Parts: sequence; structure tokens; C-alpha cells
Amino acid sequence: MPKVNITLNQDIWEWWKANRWINLSQLLEKELWRIRRMEEIHQGARDIGMGNCPKCGNSKLKFIDGVSYKCTKCGSII
Repeated sequence: MPKVNITLNQDIWEWWKANRWINLSQLLEKELWRIRRMEEIHQGARDIGMGNCPKCGNSKLKFIDGVSYKCTKCGSII
């Protein structure tokens, strides 16, 4: 299995040192799988015609906060 290095800020590092029962490897892998799945769902929605920007017609929309999309060309929030 490939190894990676992660960097934690000091507050999180101290919290984790006090909570060693949390397996960072498993936590990170689960979180990355969750993010990957969200992006696959988002891309699938875009592929089936989630739409174009109503202002400029651009088809490249970026999922910004779990609810809204932002046009990559004009910046309008959809």
C-alpha cells in the first residue's frame, strides 16, 4: 500500500495526541472515499444535463458548498 505524509496544524496534532484511539489512516481513507463518491455523483449529475449557466451558457459548473454551483466562466452562483 502506498504511503503518504500529511501535515496537521498544531491544535489538531495536540488533540490527536490526546485521542490516540483514532486511527488516522482509516479516518483519512474513509474521508477520501467519501469525497471521491461525492465528486462522482456530482460529475454524473453534470453529465446527464445538470445544465448550463443561465447567464453565459457555459457548461462548466463547479460544485461549491454541497448545494450550489458556481459558473467557472462568469462566476454566477446557481
